[in-house]
Amino acid sequence: MLVMLAGCGPVGIYGYWVEVHGRVVGEDGEALPGATVRVATGDGVLVSEVRTNDEGAWRAPLQGTRLDGNVLVALVRAPGYAEGRATFDVNLRSPDITTLRAGPVQTWDATSRTLATVRLAEETDAALVTGRVLDAQTGQPVAEVPLALQAGWNARPEDPVVDETETGETGDYRFEVGKAGMYTVTAAAVTGYGPARFPAFLSAAGERAVGIVGPPVGDGQLRASVTWGESPFDLDLHLSGPLKGGISGTDGTGQFHLWAGAPSHPERAEDAEREAWMERTDLDGQGPETAWVESLAAEGDVRLTVFDNDNRSDADSTALAGSGAVLQVWSGDTLPGYWTASPGEIASAWRPVEIDVATGIVYAVEAWSVGTDPADPDAF
Repeated sequence: MLVMLAGCGPVGIYGYWVEVHGRVVGEDGEALPGATVRVATGDGVLVSEVRTNDEGAWRAPLQGTRLDGNVLVALVRAPGYAEGRATFDVNLRSPDITTLRAGPVQTWDATSRTLATVRLAEETDAALVTGRVLDAQTGQPVAEVPLALQAGWNARPEDPVVDETETGETGDYRFEVGKAGMYTVTAAAVTGYGPARFPAFLSAAGERAVGIVGPPVGDGQLRASVTWGESPFDLDLHLSGPLKGGISGTDGTGQFHLWAGAPSHPERAEDAEREAWMERTDLDGQGPETAWVESLAAEGDVRLTVFDNDNRSDADSTALAGSGAVLQVWSGDTLPGYWTASPGEIASAWRPVEIDVATGIVYAVEAWSVGTDPADPDAF
């Protein structure tokens, strides 16, 4: 799933080495070579400063022992563009770690983590975004939802609020500020709906950012919802979750597989006996497509994948990556999260996140693949 480092220098006799890597693009998804990426810990300690190559890619080695709280903050600058800010939760799975040895004494662990692409906006004196807030279950607009705007991709709750507004009767909203770039919108909890977070890109031209809200999520429950742009028409949300009791399914994976083609788990259960189901599917629109898990197993992984059904047979398609897909996730009482599709990736399936049920830890895996069969549970 992740590319392991083939080799790296030891950190002391026993150590831990991590390499993070990502890309920087402009407003239209074009690569930005020569951009400066300053990587710091969550408390502001600089750990690396690198530049992007001709493909807009960058990579930075850092010692895992310096990842206080597993949070990294990247500040990105490029001439003619507003500064970009992105916060990453770099949680590392033990199966993704390779133990390296140099003789009988020296050992160290190494792993590589793919981070979401950072998108920069051109500098401007006035940047705006318009959008709409929709119901996860019905797709209908939701009025009178208080919204707060914070600078940066995946901004933290403690980050300053730049602006505030409220959705109108048709669920629409508008933010206009003096600095362009990627922002995080937080929707406050209101009657019948829990809090939510989703991304918004503010630029001189203005874009639309759709956010999803749903009924509150309790302990052991999970909701995931995906929205996208005008194309492709048919994106599918796939949710794979652990079977209760650890009993293997007929496919031997120990996971159930929920999507539009199998919208209920167990498949033949009465409504009162269902453990998970698709709350909403959308075959020819822009979402939301929403999955709900009523009761999670005690342990195992929840895997969330967005699948491009329109271009499933095209081995060179970048349609999914360019779809503007946004995945929002609510898991128990943890902070609602979101993930955005990275422009330029060749893939028909995108798995941005996995969740460890026992610990509640959310792992951003950023896995892209081609040739996936949507009916194959082993692929999800």
